[in-house]
Amino acid sequence: MTIRNTASIARTAAGTVALLGVGLVAGCSTAPDVAQSSLAWDAEAGAYEIEPEIAGGEAPLKVWVEYPAYGEALVDAFTAQHPGIRVELTTVSKVDAVAKMKLDGEAGTGADVYFTNFTDLPAAIDSGVAAPLGQYDTEITERVGETFAGVVSREGELYGVPVSTESIALFYNKTLLQQLTGSSEPAQTWEQIRELAAGYNDPRANRWAVRWLSGELYYAYPVLTSLGWHLTGDAADPGLNDAALTTALEYYGALRDLWQVNSADATWDSIEMEFAKGETPYVITGPWSIGDFTAAGEAAGFEFGVTTLPAVDGGDEPATLAGLGVGVVSGYSAYPGAARVFAAFLASDAAAAALYDTTGGIPALTSENAEAVPGLADDEHAAGILAQAERSDLIADVGDKLWTVGNTLVASVWDRVLDAPTAQRQAVSGYADLTGLGE
Repeated sequence: MTIRNTASIARTAAGTVALLGVGLVAGCSTAPDVAQSSLAWDAEAGAYEIEPEIAGGEAPLKVWVEYPAYGEALVDAFTAQHPGIRVELTTVSKVDAVAKMKLDGEAGTGADVYFTNFTDLPAAIDSGVAAPLGQYDTEITERVGETFAGVVSREGELYGVPVSTESIALFYNKTLLQQLTGSSEPAQTWEQIRELAAGYNDPRANRWAVRWLSGELYYAYPVLTSLGWHLTGDAADPGLNDAALTTALEYYGALRDLWQVNSADATWDSIEMEFAKGETPYVITGPWSIGDFTAAGEAAGFEFGVTTLPAVDGGDEPATLAGLGVGVVSGYSAYPGAARVFAAFLASDAAAAALYDTTGGIPALTSENAEAVPGLADDEHAAGILAQAERSDLIADVGDKLWTVGNTLVASVWDRVLDAPTAQRQAVSGYADLTGLGE
């Protein structure tokens, strides 16, 4: 599935998915989840027992899903393993699911299992519309990895199943690199890209070795993290005054030499369309561009790859701000056993294949487990996105105000309007004003 994106969409994604695997903030659950008192575990099957009404098809298991085609494929795969079970699908957007569950769950009309973004999971737990997955913790963690599992955990218990992920990554033109360097292998550091740019860049011809949305924190973040600065995940103090950020911003500003355009001119079209012409060796973008680039490569006669983002020479592996879609068991479900069996199934190869085949989405599995998914194992583009996503910072979002201030911070340094220390001071002050923390 090709998803046509824009700079504003990328900004919105960054603002709604964010940042660092430290687990969920503690809270209390109020829904009448009966799992702890009534669930029976079948040790031989390694699964919770499914309630007779569900197992016999007398009552349906209700599932809310965002994409109908995915839901239908998911049900087909699940019922192939559990014949006789009826699954009732309702289309509900992930961004609306938790708010809707708060009303429908208490009314008795909600889903048994639903999908949401990981940033909405803390609120779901606090309101009781997300229940712990119990003895599936270990199994699911082995499938999705510690990073993703940590994001959906609270106080040692798993409250969601990581299902899909996305991240920006480094896209590179293999054909052009082979012509320019004698090798189609991508750069691993910014210094290697700088070496290529020295001979390739031509400002008069608008020819650049690398392009990205340079005025946005979402895209600058990998460079900043490679030099040791990460958002803290604390809305009161996101780390805008850290000394590590000063050093990182100074390095980031110096990358202006590689692409000598103001941040306002670093637009979606100036990045994506130029790469599609086959005349730009590198761009930084996300999986939404894969379909367009595939079609462009076929038309223009070039092959492209996707890989992890370049590090600063001698620096850390760069982290991105990845998204994560999760499956959740409702705390109001009348069938907590069946709901948990279905939720655990979401981490299976069959469920991952249903996601990939119907939406082109990238399953939130470890790279090793992803190799078992038909088609995905041979999809180097998806593999490159997943490899970068596994290096991501993931925490609950700290608010749109941070992105407003962060984008201004990055753009002012990139455009050489302010030096890094001055830009930081303004960012700290601006963030305090916007959030009321300066009063």
